[in-house]
Amino acid sequence: MFLKAERKSMTRRNFVLGAAGVSAALLNCDVLAQEWPAKNIKWIVPYNPGGATDIVARIIGEALGESLKQRVIVENRPGAGGTVGTAVLAGSPADGYTMCTADNGGLYNNWYLFEKLPYNQNSFEYVAMTGRFPLVLAVNKDVPVANVAQWTEWVKKQNGGVSYGTPGIGSPHHMAMATLVERFGLKMQHIPYKGDSAAVVDLVGGQIQTMLMGVITAKQYIKDDRIKFLAINWTDRVDSLPDVSTFTEAGVPNFESNAEQGLLMPAGTPKSIVNRMNQEIAKVLKTKSIRDRLENLGMYPIFKTPEEFRAYAFEQASLAGKIIKNQNISIN
Repeated sequence: MFLKAERKSMTRRNFVLGAAGVSAALLNCDVLAQEWPAKNIKWIVPYNPGGATDIVARIIGEALGESLKQRVIVENRPGAGGTVGTAVLAGSPADGYTMCTADNGGLYNNWYLFEKLPYNQNSFEYVAMTGRFPLVLAVNKDVPVANVAQWTEWVKKQNGGVSYGTPGIGSPHHMAMATLVERFGLKMQHIPYKGDSAAVVDLVGGQIQTMLMGVITAKQYIKDDRIKFLAINWTDRVDSLPDVSTFTEAGVPNFESNAEQGLLMPAGTPKSIVNRMNQEIAKVLKTKSIRDRLENLGMYPIFKTPEEFRAYAFEQASLAGKIIKNQNISIN
C-alpha cells in the first residue's frame, strides 16, 4: 500500500514539475519575444563576400538595422554549395538573433544533390522570401534563331550537339535549363563554369551556343551584337531589358524556374519573432530606394508570409527533386 501511494505521489509530483517546466519555457519565450531585439542580429551569408547574395544581404540588413534599432551584422560562411553556412544556422540558438540567406540550393536542390546533410527541411523556421533573380535566355550571334520557338526546334535538330553554360552544377541556371530540356525533350551538353561571367565569355566566343544568365549580366551585353536575347523568365518585361519578351509572350507559359532567395532561422525560434522579422523585411522591401537598389542587382522583391514561404519551399523542393532525378544531375 505504501509503495502504491508513494508511486502515485511521485507521478503527481513529476507531472506538476513537468507542467511547471513547460510553463516556464513558454514564459521565457514570451519574455524573449517581448524584449527582442535586445542586441545585434547575425545574418549568415553562405557564400563569399562581394557576390550578389552578399550585397543583397548588406542592403537589406542595413535597412533592417535602422528599423529594428539594432545592428544586423553580415557574416560570410562559404563552402560546399552553401551547406556550411546553413549548417552553422541549424546549430545556432533559436533565440531570433541568427538568420541565414537560403537560395535555391539551400531551399530546394541540396536535399537531392548531397547524400547526407547535418540538418533537414524541418531544421528551420521559414522567415521570409526576399526576392527572385529572373533569368534571360541568350544565344551566340551565329545561332540561326530569333525567338524561343525557333531555338527549341534548332536545338532538337542538333541532336545533342548544342552546349550550354551555367555557373555550376545544381545552380538555379542549371536547374532552369534542365527544366526546359525536360519540358521540350531536348538534348544538350551542360558545361559548368565558376560563375556567370566566365560562361558569358565563352558564349560570346562561340565555345558554347546558349545559356541562361541573370539580368545584371545581360544588361552589360544588351548592346553587344555578339549575343542575342530571346526571352526573360519573369512575369513582365523588365525596364533594363525592354525589348526582351517574357517566356509567356514567347509561347512558354508557366515556366517559373529561376533564382530565388529567402531567410531562415533555427527551428523553434518564437513565432512572434519570426512574424515580426517577416513584417520588418516586408516593410524594407516595399521601400522604393531599397527596391531600386535591389532591381539594379537584378533582384525583384517577393512577399510571402512565413506559412506561405514554408509551403512554397517544400513544394519547389519536391519539383526540384524530380528534375534532378530525371536529368541525372549529380555534383559527384
